[in-house]
Amino acid sequence: MRARPTLSALAALALLTGCGSTEEPASADAQGEAPAGAFPVEVAHTFGSTTIEEQPERVVVLGWSAQDTLYALGVDPVGMPTYTWGGGDDGVVPWNDEHYDPDVTTLLDTADGPPLEEIAALRPDVILAPYEGFDESVYLDLSAIAPTVAYPDQPWTTPWREQTRMIGTALGRAEEAEQLIADTEQQVAGVAAEHPEFEGLSFAYTSLGADALYLYLPTDPRVQLVEDLGLELAPSVAELAGDDAESFYAQLSLEEAPEIESDVLIGWTDGLTVEEVLTSELYASVPAIQRNAAVVLDDTGFAAAASMVSPLSIPYTLDQLVDRLAEAAANASS
Repeated sequence: MRARPTLSALAALALLTGCGSTEEPASADAQGEAPAGAFPVEVAHTFGSTTIEEQPERVVVLGWSAQDTLYALGVDPVGMPTYTWGGGDDGVVPWNDEHYDPDVTTLLDTADGPPLEEIAALRPDVILAPYEGFDESVYLDLSAIAPTVAYPDQPWTTPWREQTRMIGTALGRAEEAEQLIADTEQQVAGVAAEHPEFEGLSFAYTSLGADALYLYLPTDPRVQLVEDLGLELAPSVAELAGDDAESFYAQLSLEEAPEIESDVLIGWTDGLTVEEVLTSELYASVPAIQRNAAVVLDDTGFAAAASMVSPLSIPYTLDQLVDRLAEAAANASS
């Protein structure tokens, strides 16, 4: 395991990279001014709060989906994670394709945690990670590079609205962020209005694998998005989650699959084809699958979009989900 650099080494690296070359790399500088008097701002998170003294021009994002809010607000990050799962050959997720500029944004391999030296070399003014899961020691290392906004509560559970507000505040664009939330809510509400049959149906959200079965719980943003369409999380989910109820997921044994009682089931495959899931002895015993009231997909792009809930990913998710969910709802009600 690669040792983390010390805080002083990181600070020195950030200083050196800022002073070393007279050639400026392509950057996201000058992407629109925040309203007069917007700074300083303070953003609270799980490790305390972070003060941003002036409008950041060079922004690094970490975790899932933060770049979506930047793009939606017209800001290009100078660094963001590469997505090997759900992304294209270039490591960019499909709903970012029209925004991503490789001359402006460096893709960061975060599989083993934030790559601190690479982040420092980008000379960020701020690091935004509202949907992440690193511990306080990593937060301190990142804060030695630039003011860092971490996630607000538990790892990997920040609702998309809160992510958007945190990023909007950090960029001095709180009003624009609120408008972005309102516009996205209007899109979702429009879909719900077009599908009154969703109202009151119970659902379970799953990852269906050959060796593991996961249920997503109320704190998970993908569950919250389906609830916004009018469906209700099935009581069996909390019952099966047991001691994991405060997390964003619960792992079950495959033998427990038939105990998932819900009107409809939503999920994606993990190491199996859709046909293998639907014909598996255990999965085929799930009541919703028996009624042909399940939306089971093997598209990692959909799985990634559904997992990285944001103002940009939500339309992408709904485009793939809603028609299939309507069909499942019809079968559940028949």
